[in-house]
Amino acid sequence: MRGTIQKKGKKWYAVVYDGVNPATGKYVRRWVAAGTRRSDAERLLADLVKRSHGGERVVSERITLGKYLTERWLPIQEARLRRSTFESYRRNIERHVVPALGTRPLDRLTVEDIDVFYSHLLTKGRRTKNGTTGLAPKTVHNIHVMLHKAMADAHRKGTVVRNVVALADAPSLKARKRAEIKAWNEAELATFLDAVRSHRLQPAFHLAAHTGMRRGEVLGLRWGDLDLDAGRLSVSQALVSVAYDGPGLGCEDRIRSTRDRPRPWDR
Repeated sequence: MRGTIQKKGKKWYAVVYDGVNPATGKYVRRWVAAGTRRSDAERLLADLVKRSHGGERVVSERITLGKYLTERWLPIQEARLRRSTFESYRRNIERHVVPALGTRPLDRLTVEDIDVFYSHLLTKGRRTKNGTTGLAPKTVHNIHVMLHKAMADAHRKGTVVRNVVALADAPSLKARKRAEIKAWNEAELATFLDAVRSHRLQPAFHLAAHTGMRRGEVLGLRWGDLDLDAGRLSVSQALVSVAYDGPGLGCEDRIRSTRDRPRPWDR
């Protein structure tokens, strides 16, 4: 395998020769983006040559990031991941990755593309009634983890020559500002519980308020978890909403549809 390094604008590339075009008799060259530094291009070219001599496929395939994620990578993950994790991947790909980077050729995706993408998500990644606001660093970090895995799989299978996401700056969770926790005082809580006294979910509200149980733990309770004689309640499972996309079929109904037995306050 032969190659060289070239510069276009502010970016350096490792240029590899992928045989000869039989129709024209000319060499077929593939340009692999390396970054803004010459040293990065030199290291990338050396790595490509080394892998080629080791028998690996090093010329990346021409496909966009969007098509790779939605048509190849994501369908494989559906059988490997928990339903909630898969739906999280799907939503993040459809809502954030594809609109921003979906048409980007996979072999021309750069570290800078990923860094700019993360910066956009942190500042303008979520639309609100008053405009746009940033996504939580935790959410962006989850997107980074997903993309890292997807590109690592593409690199392992020879679809791309390197995993650019591994070189990007992942959002720092330690640097995020924790939102101030606002809780009701005793009088406000009493007012709320009195207002929902006739609501069919009043027992659930009362239980959450007096035990500190999480919503999923309360929703996951079964009659078998309740021992009236001993005055004991066991928390053995929690339920989560999967693929909830907003108004329409409510979160509560989605959860109830997955249950085989009613919850205590449904009787």
